[in-house]
Amino acid sequence: MLDRKRGAVPLYRQLEKRIREQIEDGEYLKGDIFLTEKQLQEMYDVSRVTVRQAISNLVNDGYLDCHRGIGTIVVFKKIDENLKRVISFSEEMKQQGTTMETSYCVFSEEKASKLVSLNLGIKEQEKCYKLVRVRCVKNTPIVYSITYLNGNREYPLHNELYKNSLYQLLKEEYGVQIVKGQDTLEAVSASNEISEMLQIKETMPVFKRTRKTVDNQNEIIEYTICYYPGDKYKYSVEL
Repeated sequence: MLDRKRGAVPLYRQLEKRIREQIEDGEYLKGDIFLTEKQLQEMYDVSRVTVRQAISNLVNDGYLDCHRGIGTIVVFKKIDENLKRVISFSEEMKQQGTTMETSYCVFSEEKASKLVSLNLGIKEQEKCYKLVRVRCVKNTPIVYSITYLNGNREYPLHNELYKNSLYQLLKEEYGVQIVKGQDTLEAVSASNEISEMLQIKETMPVFKRTRKTVDNQNEIIEYTICYYPGDKYKYSVEL
């Protein structure tokens, strides 16, 4: 039941949270016809205004969609990433039938820090490239990534070139064939920077994935750190 005590969170916020959790937990799946306003009013003993405000927020956040003559439909699908093989984020989304866009993209030339040099197998202060991106699904940030590329190739410093699949660009324009990689996963709390880029609350749990990939010449191509909001992402490993 909802908390109706004085000073409690507004009822529409409580209802919104309850529905959000039900969808994320799989009680309602993508494509399901959701409960009607009247059913929600009776189930939670709330007004029509409260129900409409909660539903409106969930529509804006990409969980539900309202269709005249049909009703309210569940549209949210938790992103599921399988870790068996090395593929790009763009390919992951394509395989799941999810449309993805890049809301932030900055590509620059850098001097490798000690950490970056160790992971790219180059000398400290040696030239490398840095690509910072935020990828979204339905205007909701899904991943904030920082990628470092080995500086032994010349890459144009044009941000627009790097908005789509990096792996596809490397393969088609530079003949780079990524053949294997190593992923390290851990749960961390969102820093101020991460929370701003992912538009989430600071200290909220996020998945951190660190990846290194190698080409067919056994040369390290990239070192990438990705952050995923824990409430919109899950991982599965095929054994």
